[in-house]
Amino acid sequence: MTERRQKTDVRQRQIVSAARRLIVKYGSEHVTVRRVAKEIGVSEGAIYRHFKSKRDVLSLLIDDVENTLIGDIEDSYKPGTNVLDTLEKVILSDVSSIEQRKGVSFQVIAEIVSLGDKRLSSKAYDVISEYIERIRGILSEGVKSGVVRQDIDLDAAATLLFSIIQGLVNIWALSRYSFNLEQRYLPLWNLFRDSIIKR
Repeated sequence: MTERRQKTDVRQRQIVSAARRLIVKYGSEHVTVRRVAKEIGVSEGAIYRHFKSKRDVLSLLIDDVENTLIGDIEDSYKPGTNVLDTLEKVILSDVSSIEQRKGVSFQVIAEIVSLGDKRLSSKAYDVISEYIERIRGILSEGVKSGVVRQDIDLDAAATLLFSIIQGLVNIWALSRYSFNLEQRYLPLWNLFRDSIIKR
């Protein structure tokens, strides 16, 4: 039973990786069970043993997005350290991950929005909300430690930071990845940092 579960996990990771590659090559609208099967070199039936539809593949991709975004925060944030330096490290880690994956996370979310599937939309919303809430928590620690201004609306600041990243990734993807994402992000981060830092 354990061996079968391991094979299932391996196949699911292959499917997620193939779906990511297809999104980068062709766009999320071209991710189909047939194309995923061809990309991996298996029959469509082999894919259907793990997923009933494209929606199931997208659902697993959302899990992958959550693990990446939330994992970056958990790996980088250490209570008691300089909050703004830590937040910069968290966001730069996210930006680096986004750059390596060609913005797949945001393309998956865009595809889910366009599908209009309530279950997937709710799942994507929960992931984004959790990410924003984690950023808010870091900013809140910054207020407590006297690094971040006390008059900042923490919900708005956390949402703004997420929106800066999302907007920049959209511009980057539309430009066909024509600029270095991290270099373009740094001036935006500095502007954000200057607006919230306690003087």
